[in-house]
Amino acid sequence: MLSGVQGMIGDTALVTRAIEGAHRPGRIRARGEEWQAIPLDPDASIPVGTSVIVADVERGLLVVYEIDT
Repeated sequence: MLSGVQGMIGDTALVTRAIEGAHRPGRIRARGEEWQAIPLDPDASIPVGTSVIVADVERGLLVVYEIDT
């Protein structure tokens, strides 16, 4: 079992500051803490209040994608 940031892969989180592409990270709330995040699709924008899944960790940023509803 992985711990720390790597252990967050697969977790669900909530966007608290809009994510506006790979060069404009936003913020998510995961495991009770705020983290910087970028989208899995580098051109995607993810608005505040959206539920996301943590897919990876890249350069200290969580890489996320929207949960299909």
